[in-house]
Amino acid sequence: MKKIIYSLFASLLLGVAGINAQIVTTSPSPLQENSENVEIYFHADQGNKGLIGLTQSDAIYAHTGVEVLTDNGKTESWKYAPSWGNNDAKYQLTYVSPNLWKLYIGDIRTYYGVPATETVKRLCFVFRNADCTLEGKTETKGDIFVDVLDAGFQLSFQSTLTGSIVNAATGPVTFTAGTTEKADITISVNGDAIGNATGATSLTATYTFTSPGEYTVNCKAAKGQTVMEENISVLYVNDSPEATDKTIPANGVTKNADGSYTFCLAAPQKKSVILSGSWNNYAATQEGVMEYVDKLIDGEAFRYFKITMPASVVKSPFSYFYTIDGETKVGDPYALLVLDPEYDRYISESVYPNMPKYPEQFLSSQITMAYYDDNLLNYNWTTTNFKAPDKDNLIIYELLLRDFTGTEGQNNADGTLAKALKKIPYLKELGVNAVELLPIQEFNGNISWGYNTNYYFAPDKAYGSPQQYMRFIDECHANGIAVILDLVFNQADWQHPWYRMYPVGSNPFFNATAPHAYSVLNDWNQGFPMVQEQWKDVLEYWMTEYKFDGFRFDLVKGLGNNDSYANNGDAATNAFNQSRIDRMRELQKIVEAVNPNAYFINENLATPREENAMAETGQLNWANVNEAGCQFAMGYQSDSNLNRMYAPKDGSRLWGSTVSYLESHDEQRLAYKQDQWGVAGVKGNVANSMHRLGSAAAQMILAPGAHMIWQFSELGNYDNTKNSNGGNNTDPKTVRWNLLDDPNRKGLYDNYSELIALRNNNTDLFAESATFENTCAQANWADGRTLVSRAGNKELITVINPNVDKELTVNVSFSSKEESAYQILSKSYNSSPSYSVANGTVTVPANCYVAIGSMEVTAVESVWSDTAASALRIHKEGRSIVVDYAEAPVEIYAADGRKVASLQGNGRVEAGSGVYVVVSGKEKVKIIL
Repeated sequence: MKKIIYSLFASLLLGVAGINAQIVTTSPSPLQENSENVEIYFHADQGNKGLIGLTQSDAIYAHTGVEVLTDNGKTESWKYAPSWGNNDAKYQLTYVSPNLWKLYIGDIRTYYGVPATETVKRLCFVFRNADCTLEGKTETKGDIFVDVLDAGFQLSFQSTLTGSIVNAATGPVTFTAGTTEKADITISVNGDAIGNATGATSLTATYTFTSPGEYTVNCKAAKGQTVMEENISVLYVNDSPEATDKTIPANGVTKNADGSYTFCLAAPQKKSVILSGSWNNYAATQEGVMEYVDKLIDGEAFRYFKITMPASVVKSPFSYFYTIDGETKVGDPYALLVLDPEYDRYISESVYPNMPKYPEQFLSSQITMAYYDDNLLNYNWTTTNFKAPDKDNLIIYELLLRDFTGTEGQNNADGTLAKALKKIPYLKELGVNAVELLPIQEFNGNISWGYNTNYYFAPDKAYGSPQQYMRFIDECHANGIAVILDLVFNQADWQHPWYRMYPVGSNPFFNATAPHAYSVLNDWNQGFPMVQEQWKDVLEYWMTEYKFDGFRFDLVKGLGNNDSYANNGDAATNAFNQSRIDRMRELQKIVEAVNPNAYFINENLATPREENAMAETGQLNWANVNEAGCQFAMGYQSDSNLNRMYAPKDGSRLWGSTVSYLESHDEQRLAYKQDQWGVAGVKGNVANSMHRLGSAAAQMILAPGAHMIWQFSELGNYDNTKNSNGGNNTDPKTVRWNLLDDPNRKGLYDNYSELIALRNNNTDLFAESATFENTCAQANWADGRTLVSRAGNKELITVINPNVDKELTVNVSFSSKEESAYQILSKSYNSSPSYSVANGTVTVPANCYVAIGSMEVTAVESVWSDTAASALRIHKEGRSIVVDYAEAPVEIYAADGRKVASLQGNGRVEAGSGVYVVVSGKEKVKIIL
């Protein structure tokens, strides 16, 4: 009896095999584990063509590894690959002819160092130039895989199709069979032979599909009593029909009342879309052909494809993808969760428990799939009455989940939501009232800042599950902290379905060339109606389902209409642009319709005229004061103007219209520049460096308006460098929570906490109705810098000594003439400032600051004694204030300035809950009951 061996997944893997056969060919072919003198031929004019046209004088290298089956049955990909950028001779290709290059491997096991306990299943390739700036990959920018067959008699069967779907425009399809030993080979279509060969190792046959239907292309190779057999499934479809029902459902997946699911995809200019899913083993079938509806917008037709799958066919949960015009397979741009064939395998169970698995049979296909579950967004919100802080009082903590938590002392990029949850008490203690998350929507890879978004409705799984995102937001709300989402509406990465669906240069969703100066990835065509429809849905979705309190919009300068820029140079991009104002107002209206109090923050960094026009409707604009902050922190007077922290002194911007900051994710760390280029007395001196960072923070936080702190600024984190070209170094940063163990850095943290507390507990001092003046320009160096706020009977006077090496006495104007009317509310760690109301002076040590307030001004945790060492001991027992070691009569004041008790010395005073100030001689201590 003949032995028949059938390849189960040949039809599933056909598309990739066909693509890879064009990009990479091999000698011998097909490859086996025991093949000798193996040579790999790279066709640079195929695939993504990233290395096309390189000459013999150029160098091309292979980044290559193997996919193996281990002795415990586990498949592992990209094993035994070198580090990225390895230019050893063994990885360099030889020029053969224009766009054809050869890599000599010889023996596969020897070349890669594969042990005998593992079975080689595939070779993995990415080709690149010497400096890694150009890459040769698949047409969809995926990795290239070459099958390695077992030893013995084997059959390989491929076609010239880039998928499994054909139509009238496809034309002839060539099928190629190869065997490792001579055999009798037959290729047939639905049982009818289209090619035969006797005693051969290869056979090629061509066939033209002419009518709709499902076809099985069979290859049979017989060697004696052994028969090898593989099938390729082909579906011939006509174009999608026009729907009789002209209603257009919501984009993405909608579950209907009868249990059925309706799928809708916007795909203008396309003729055919087929839905495939886990319910039919991802097959392309006639039942999956979608109908289309054309929607007229300003006289132009915009096409949507839709299909409803009955409950008897589709059951939740499921994964799915679309095939566009018979060739391109894409996920759903409205996917609520994404399954990634390349990166999901690196996400552990501890990060995302019970994470949906990517279908193994498609690992080689590089198809990013959408995932749907009826229960995906189920979460029991515990904080349902959260009231976000007023935008004028925002103190935002900008946070990158990747580096915020993780392995202490290492840069593993293993920060997660579960770990960040445990740090919410830290943020609450610091006093910030908002967290701004760097983009968390599905981005390329697992290690990223998030600005390379691929899917706008799906949270990236590298940090955790949808429920963990929701819990983080819920817990922030429970602790009085709003959560803001950073959105990237200017660009997307290459996996976005709408980017992959069209050729570059004729894509209605994306510009072939950005009209502005600051594009990095693929620039959205902001004038295209379906792009704006996506933005509307994105904003509504994240506020409704995840309860985000507002948004920060990246690179607003890139959100203008294409024709609104004179050219794509810097000057034209930075010029006043009315279309950006109009676009942001339209987006703001969408946000306001869901939550009228939501934050709307622009990273525009444009002219005051443009930003003031945006601010008139309540929008906030980023104000980058990093350069001046660095100059001050390093000890340089030049360019150290920190008056800009106050919007009216930042190019006459409207009061309260900016979110000013010393550091953001884009900027160099102040502490890093201190350590590298600080003046004598700052560089290498941690105590002085931290004093100056605290003084810089005081000039920011105590200016009215919203402000932002980049994560770990409050600890004087120094871990950042720019790239040599001045761009951002986005590599993972070292986790340094142990900075809290350094007394000077903990002192800086305390300064931040005290300063923020002054803001949180005295909002009237920072309201537009208060009087405020700051003298923090570079000219105010030798004579000191001041910030003065007054509201009613409250007064807050802050004095900064910018000098590096000398104490400074500054003249100030106290409203009251009573020494006891004032108290020191915050001062640089381990410093001893003093003040004299009678003389109208404040004396501050070098590099330091002091904040002095009237007795009506309250902070949170503590008020410093006026003397360096305090004998007075104040503590609480229940609702009583206990005074020990008093050397003078004691007076106790409530937060509003009322005297509530007097003691001639030590004693106990019962009081209600609240904040109290205990005064004994020149000693002042605050206590909270």
